[in-house]
Amino acid sequence: MWRRPVLIGVVVLGAAAACAAAPSDAPEIPLGAELVQHRTDQVTRTVKIQLSNRGDAPIQVVRAELRSPSFTGAGPVDTDTLVMTGDVRTDIRIGYGRGVCAGPAGTLTAEPATAVLSVRDGDRKRKVELALPYPSELLNSLLRADCEQAEVARVATATLTGLAERPDGALDAVVRLTRTGGTEPVRMTQLRGSILYTLTAAPRTLAAGATTLDIPLTIDSNRCDPHAVGEVKKPYEFPIWLAVGDAPAVYTLIEVPTEAQEALFAFVHRRCGLPG
Repeated sequence: MWRRPVLIGVVVLGAAAACAAAPSDAPEIPLGAELVQHRTDQVTRTVKIQLSNRGDAPIQVVRAELRSPSFTGAGPVDTDTLVMTGDVRTDIRIGYGRGVCAGPAGTLTAEPATAVLSVRDGDRKRKVELALPYPSELLNSLLRADCEQAEVARVATATLTGLAERPDGALDAVVRLTRTGGTEPVRMTQLRGSILYTLTAAPRTLAAGATTLDIPLTIDSNRCDPHAVGEVKKPYEFPIWLAVGDAPAVYTLIEVPTEAQEALFAFVHRRCGLPG
């Protein structure tokens, strides 16, 4: 089964530390933070820093970054976020990068993380570092998910290929499992489509020692309303669950080459009677 990242809040109660450029007697920046992830964030590989303001005046945040030794490649994002006082929570969506796999995925725990903010204080900016409580169940889950996928990719990958129109207007296609290492059998237990596409295939197994396996599948349109077609963020992100040997199935993604993406784009517009 797909082990969906846990949706939790982590409350930060510590004081914010001002950067060296600020006077030593500069007042505390009265921010609190929570780290959460919702379903829409999962698609975009982001989390939200939810900020609360314990002071008596709004605080303007102009840059935000999530830092942890367990994740790499995210970096800061510029923002123009006004954090109001009171019980209002203000979200800043931010990438968390890719997990650093320093051992077997199931044994990993994320190192301490910090929310690093730049806030406007009058005519200058101040750096605010909020140490997120440790351990974090959310970051643990995200780290393990990344490293589980990396472990599977070292044994086999899945690629969409062989798209061809059927007499009924749907598409025939193939998910090709290609061995990248090891000799263990690899079971495809299930796959899914996206907002725009349904994918249907029966479970199959790449035999021990075999190099490739072509899994036949059928693709059809899932939604045809112009809003869905025009606004979908990742139409070609198709989940697949692969199990190596006796291990549980792991959620990963089917690689969809550019040629297949172009064929899918043309198909859904043709199938739905929309302009290309």
